[in-house]
Amino acid sequence: MKKPCFITLFILWVLTSCSIPDQKYFSALDRTIELQEHYDMKFHHMKDSLSALYGSAGNDSLRWEAAYGLQKILSYHNIDSCHYYIMKMRSQQGVDTRQHYISESCYANILYKMDSLETALKIIRQIDTTDMPKEALRLYCDAGYHIYNNLLPSQPNHIKAKMDIINYWWKQDSTNIQCAFYHNEILREEGYSNEAILKLRACHLNSPNDTARANYFLAREYMYRGDIEKAIQYFAISAECDMRMSVKAYNALYQLARILFREGDIERADRYMRMTLKDAYAANFQSRYDDVIKSELEIMNVLLEQQQQKKRAYFVTIISIALLLIVAVISLALQSIYSKRLNASREKLSEVSKIKDSFLAIYMEKCVDYLNKVDKYRSSLRHAVKHEGPDAAIAMLRHPSFADGEFKGLLSDFDAAFLGIFPDFVDKVNEHMQPEHRLSMPSKGELSNELRVLALIRMGISKRSKIAKVLNMSVTTIYSYHCNLQKHSLHPDSSFDSVISNL
Repeated sequence: MKKPCFITLFILWVLTSCSIPDQKYFSALDRTIELQEHYDMKFHHMKDSLSALYGSAGNDSLRWEAAYGLQKILSYHNIDSCHYYIMKMRSQQGVDTRQHYISESCYANILYKMDSLETALKIIRQIDTTDMPKEALRLYCDAGYHIYNNLLPSQPNHIKAKMDIINYWWKQDSTNIQCAFYHNEILREEGYSNEAILKLRACHLNSPNDTARANYFLAREYMYRGDIEKAIQYFAISAECDMRMSVKAYNALYQLARILFREGDIERADRYMRMTLKDAYAANFQSRYDDVIKSELEIMNVLLEQQQQKKRAYFVTIISIALLLIVAVISLALQSIYSKRLNASREKLSEVSKIKDSFLAIYMEKCVDYLNKVDKYRSSLRHAVKHEGPDAAIAMLRHPSFADGEFKGLLSDFDAAFLGIFPDFVDKVNEHMQPEHRLSMPSKGELSNELRVLALIRMGISKRSKIAKVLNMSVTTIYSYHCNLQKHSLHPDSSFDSVISNL
């Protein structure tokens, strides 16, 4: 009698233990994502320190070194800022050939990332690699590889140029992790995928960035071999490294989300893809942003289809239950209760759908408008740099940001959309306020800050920190507004938020 029980327990243990590794890597990644704000603060502290060093540098050589350090950390964080410091490097380089090689290689690399491939190609062809130091060689070969690789569809003769760069880099610097990955293209074509993985594992890892790349490249190699489980594992580890370095223009989390989507883990894929979309937008990485938008739309379509299937299953279940109730003669009383609940659910769903549609439209409109303004602003900066020099661009950057006016417009749109859905919200709020402390509707149909706090609580946003972020205020200010409103209401206890959320 004990033997079958033991076998069953053993099988369950095996199945559970097999699922632990994936969950372990996902848990570590999720915890790191939750701490992203902390890692971002560390990054900005490091950036501010380097910026202060740049500002206090006594000569062009020292300023060049500080600018080089800034562009290295900004390369995968914000393309525009990285481009700015690379231009500073080019203007402040002296007769030192090392500075010249690195400046031009960095310039070609940033042009590639900004989709200026033809200009990047001209720059890379003008660089003389004779006696180039290893540090500059890595930048040059990395930029050249990507430039020629992206020109392949229109100019197939660049295949040889790309392979020449790979072979040249491999002879000069075979322990570099990125060089090893590019060289693996040759091994894979010759059928030596196992050797490709061993070669990656043998590379030197000199920095956290090398660790992130090593795991990313290993994941890619396992993808080529069709080992999806290991690819997921190494993409998750690489993505965690990216988060810890506050990288924004990353690729590991994006690839991980795409694999999870294909493997059917839709909700996790959606969560990771949304994170990728937010960070790609922050980094102004346009090509990545476009790819993520397409992938996110695919995921959303599947999620919507799953919701439709759940709704259909829900209604089928309800009909079956209703038929059983009729057959069992459990009659009109229960059917009446069910009908009321269903109507309430439909009203709630209709309300949620209306809120979602209204604010999604505002969000998309604002996003498009802001992207257009950012692009126009970038064009004006480039024009100023080109025709008037870097000082003109710096003067433009000192002007007040157009984002201030955008935020006011965003609040006005929020007020209009909210009052369109809840036109009697202010009247309902006043029903629960002391007579001498009732709130009035401001002119032009705009909500006061107190009413905006209550409006967000009505929409289900109850945490003070989230309300503060939405309204661009401090948590202390939001807490003061909330305490004052609660004190002057008819519900000065903890039930105040519950009353407002159910208006």
